[in-house]
Amino acid sequence: MYRLRIAPKWVTDLVTAEGGSDIHFIAEKTIEKSDLSSQQNRFYLPRDFVKANLVPMLSELERESASLVGDDRKRTRVTEGAEAEKRKTKVSGREHGGLPVVVFTRCRFRCYLKLTRWDGSAGTVIKGDELKYFALWSFLKEGDGIEMWAFRRGGDLCFAIGKP
Repeated sequence: MYRLRIAPKWVTDLVTAEGGSDIHFIAEKTIEKSDLSSQQNRFYLPRDFVKANLVPMLSELERESASLVGDDRKRTRVTEGAEAEKRKTKVSGREHGGLPVVVFTRCRFRCYLKLTRWDGSAGTVIKGDELKYFALWSFLKEGDGIEMWAFRRGGDLCFAIGKP
């Protein structure tokens, strides 16, 4: 997990074509069914990799936008009464917001998504309406091993996700 990584040619070519720089290895993982499910609408990032590789490359403002400040433990409920009161007034799920990011597939298709951390699970995810297009154009399937790389393009955070 913590060994030195050299960006593969498809990543360096993509970053060069997009006018990007500052390439960082972020994570490797195996695609789960939930990563590509339109009902889940989120792409999970492995916690240890996020802490070791992604958080250090983000500015304090980016960490705040992505809810990556503070500890990465699950949030605990205060009291049963407070939770019951919250459920009465809550109409829909909490808006997590997130840090806007651009996610590129290996074939250079781009999606405009958000990076955030869920409150309940403390899991870091990439989410958004265009995630369905990422699932379609990445040509990934359950069980595929992938690598995630991050880079900067004009100061914006971008990800390149694909098979090694």
